Amino acid sequence: MSVVEARLAAPPLAMPPRPPRPLSTLQLLKTGISNTLAACDEELFDELFAERRFLGQRAFVISDPDAIKRILLDNYDNYPRPEQSRRMFHFGSGTGMICAEGELWRRHRRIINPTLDYRAIQPDVPKLVEFAEEVVRDLAAVPLGQAIDIGKVIARFMSAATCYLFAGNDPRVEELVRELARFPGKFGFVDILPLPASLGFVARLLGGRRIAEKFEPVLRPLLAERRREDYAGTKDLLWRLVQGRDRVTGEGLTDSEVCDEVFSLANTAITPLRVLSWVWYLLALHPAIEARLHAELDAVLGGRPPAYEDFPKLPYLRQVVDETMRLYPPLPVMVRTVVEDDIAGGRQLPRNAVLTIAPWIVHRHRKLWAEPDRFDPDRFRPENSVGRSRFAYIPFSIGPHICTGAPLSIVQILVVVAILAQRFRFRLVPGHPIEPVGWTSLRPAQGIRVTVEARTR
Repeated sequence: MSVVEARLAAPPLAMPPRPPRPLSTLQLLKTGISNTLAACDEELFDELFAERRFLGQRAFVISDPDAIKRILLDNYDNYPRPEQSRRMFHFGSGTGMICAEGELWRRHRRIINPTLDYRAIQPDVPKLVEFAEEVVRDLAAVPLGQAIDIGKVIARFMSAATCYLFAGNDPRVEELVRELARFPGKFGFVDILPLPASLGFVARLLGGRRIAEKFEPVLRPLLAERRREDYAGTKDLLWRLVQGRDRVTGEGLTDSEVCDEVFSLANTAITPLRVLSWVWYLLALHPAIEARLHAELDAVLGGRPPAYEDFPKLPYLRQVVDETMRLYPPLPVMVRTVVEDDIAGGRQLPRNAVLTIAPWIVHRHRKLWAEPDRFDPDRFRPENSVGRSRFAYIPFSIGPHICTGAPLSIVQILVVVAILAQRFRFRLVPGHPIEPVGWTSLRPAQGIRVTVEARTR
């Protein structure tokens, strides 16, 4: 089959219906509560800068890369996250990085970045491989033709990997990891309405505060162990957090601050699971791309598990992952407010306006990408990326607020795909509905059901 024939044969990808016109405020509230992606009307995929009104406020949906650079990088302090998007993640002391802003956030970021960069993660790759091999054994035991939810199978990897990375497989963190992976759960109007600060405690009492009250007593003994001079356990994430120091002030985090960061990081640890579900969905729909990935893995790895130093030798694997995150970005929507009047991308942004930067829109925008709704990993070949703004591809955000766990997420995704794709093919179950749903993350509403086939070389 030629490349052109393969393009014509590829079925349309799963996405919610796009309203042909902008929704009214009432329609927006009703639709957005269940799925923010379904509130994105057709105009937004053609216009780089769209102005709307929301609950009496001026609101802008921004996809222009120059404006995104201004908002998320050059003048990011002028564009904090709104109170309603932060309050649900207000845990014990409200200092976690998905809640804090300003100097408090900067101090935490300086301490936490080194705990999750590629150098810190590299020693954990053999253990991640071990957990992925356990998934291989689970999949090998699935009877031929039996339908499974691939996300639920991968969740076993994520649970084991997260518990190990956080606390060296200490069983005391297992329930915390499971519960935070589901938080904040179903949204309601209290989560999106701009309540005054005096009422913000209502949302906090309904959400993150309860998590802190339940799990801080579990965490604090673990932190005390890792602060002791004679501690001889693994240098896991908890150890790195309590031992971390601000390069500017030399200070570390208090136990309350570490607890908040653990809750925040555990909540975002589910990110690789979401991406991996979409990887198998897209490969199942595109057998030619799947075969090309298999060929690269076979040539470089020859059936063995990957080591950290193998990843630069697997460029097509990374292209497949990047293209998956373009179409189904793990962070689908970001909201900001404007502190002071500013100009971004040549447009005036007034004080108190609400801004939406949606990777779901930016990554599928018709002025930024050719055939944006088509799965094509070759978009990310170096020669095809020349001239493309780096602010047109923002799966984990970009700039100082980029997701702290992005390096870890990428490594986990590469490990799992490299191991599973050498052993199996996954085929979609006919008739099973697949709908992307977006809020704090992007997930398939009813999972992705597949059957498993063993690969033969």
